[in-house]
Amino acid sequence: MKKLTTALVVLFLATITFAGEWHIETVDSADEVGLQTSLALDSYDNPHISYFLWYPDDDLKYAHWDGDAWQIERVDTTGRVGWPSSLALDSSDYPHISYNDETNGDLKYARWDGANWQIEAVDTAGVVGSASSLALDSNDYPHIAYYDDTNHRLKYARWDGEEWRIEVVDGGEHVYVGDWPSLALDSNDYPHITYYDYLYMAIKYAYWSGSTWRIETIDSVEYGYTSSLALDSDDYPHISYYYESTQNLKYARWDGDEWQIETVERDGDVGSNNSLALDSSDNPHISYHKWQPEYDLKYARWDGDSWHIETVDSEFFVGQSTSLALDSSDCPHISYFNATTSDLKYAWYESGPGVDDVELSVCVRDEGALVGWTITGDAPVSFSVLRSVGESEPTTVSEALPGAAVRWLDADVEAGVEYLYWLETVDEDGTVSRFGPTEAVSVTEPAHELALSAYPNPADDAVTVAYTLPADGRVTITLYDLSGRRIATVFDGEITAGRHDVSYVTSALPPGVYLARLTTDSGTLTRRLVIAR
Repeated sequence: MKKLTTALVVLFLATITFAGEWHIETVDSADEVGLQTSLALDSYDNPHISYFLWYPDDDLKYAHWDGDAWQIERVDTTGRVGWPSSLALDSSDYPHISYNDETNGDLKYARWDGANWQIEAVDTAGVVGSASSLALDSNDYPHIAYYDDTNHRLKYARWDGEEWRIEVVDGGEHVYVGDWPSLALDSNDYPHITYYDYLYMAIKYAYWSGSTWRIETIDSVEYGYTSSLALDSDDYPHISYYYESTQNLKYARWDGDEWQIETVERDGDVGSNNSLALDSSDNPHISYHKWQPEYDLKYARWDGDSWHIETVDSEFFVGQSTSLALDSSDCPHISYFNATTSDLKYAWYESGPGVDDVELSVCVRDEGALVGWTITGDAPVSFSVLRSVGESEPTTVSEALPGAAVRWLDADVEAGVEYLYWLETVDEDGTVSRFGPTEAVSVTEPAHELALSAYPNPADDAVTVAYTLPADGRVTITLYDLSGRRIATVFDGEITAGRHDVSYVTSALPPGVYLARLTTDSGTLTRRLVIAR
């Protein structure tokens, strides 16, 4: 085989649906229950749900799975209470709930202290709290964003350890602003709130900067009154919301410079009663209701490249009052209302055995095309590498590789030919899954042009930096973080012309994005390197 070099290095992410299935059950069917659900998962990934019993008693109810069975109780029975509610769990997995007392017009708050429910009125100034959102800070203190029905404004209450601090966030000269708020706390315990402004018909966003409230309009929508907010690992907001005029589910995120806004689904009347959560990669997941014509519970997730949309429950009239949470495996759990039978329902996705997804990369070295991969899920029994040329069907080019394998070198390649690579996995139960393809990889005769690449990319505990020099000379390879701080010198020395590589242990580096820089007498090249675990 002729020695080859690469004109292209490709990283391709191949993702399929989780290896598993949806499980659906009825949690509470006593009387007419299940409206305005709020879901949270405890440290064991067990669900906790607050919800409203509107007939015959108009009570606030709470259900949680104890590992064996659902435990259901009434939290507050004093008048018409619990419509709607918002639930959060503290560091001891104890529930905290904000809710409305429609009888007295108060915003109320209930918390479990380990033995009893402690209940108090937070705000009694007029009719308040018909819509509220609760979050707990790093001290397990409650923060509540809520709507003031009397003055039609957005209010915010927080417990400072001694008393409730209450203030108006948005209102003043405006009217009908602040309904259906969604609250999240950032890494500094500062509040961020999305809500609807009926006067200007807009989805708005308010956040505390440390000294003042900053307020902006995200999108002008007619009746976009249901929105859900989550903050990513950079404290950037992500928001799902319903645009009633077009009957679409929309999604907005702040990228650090501007709002990026898109329509997630536009098939029918979709997007009301939406709930948003971010997974460990900061990718959004959204549960929502499709109103017409099917009246279904739906779920959308972003895999890094595109939206995947599916129907979770289509039995009768279901999917109102959705609340979404992701477990420690990033699998979705959803509480929702069955309007046909007036029941509280719960759906969760259980990841089954086998490979969930594969990150597949290929680069060309002097010895051939090196195919590498990382998997999510259970290790398979074996791998096989497939290859195709042009539009031909892929054929197997490797022997059966053990389940611990992470790369394979294809030495049987020719200059001037473009190849596509695939990966097949065989699970313990015999299930065969195919991932890929990569984009076309072009190979050429060695040109000895200055080149730099790294593999695998993303890397885990080690990375190989490959480079080509057009002439003999001194070479320095350094690693930087995105702030420009030098992390390490990978190599520094005299090297002859040609292709070379050097390995570097990355196990001590935190996950993130880094820059690998090659400095030579012939020039400088920089490549992006991702560390992911």
